[in-house]
Amino acid sequence: MTLFDSLRRNAEAIRRIGVEAIDEAKRLGVPSHYVDPVVGEGIVREWPDGTRQRLRRQNGSVSIEPVDPRR
Repeated sequence: MTLFDSLRRNAEAIRRIGVEAIDEAKRLGVPSHYVDPVVGEGIVREWPDGTRQRLRRQNGSVSIEPVDPRR
């Protein structure tokens, strides 16, 4: 097994855990928070209804911007 194969397998395991955590948060009725490179800089907050927001720190305060739903 090459290092590339190991990294690819680990990345897939991390992705699955992230999806499971989002699903569990939805079941519990609480938002999940994660980083999504597709969204860009900041933290994504995903509500149980699928609404997503990007949270970014700007000039000492937090800005909240809407983000398109996951596909």
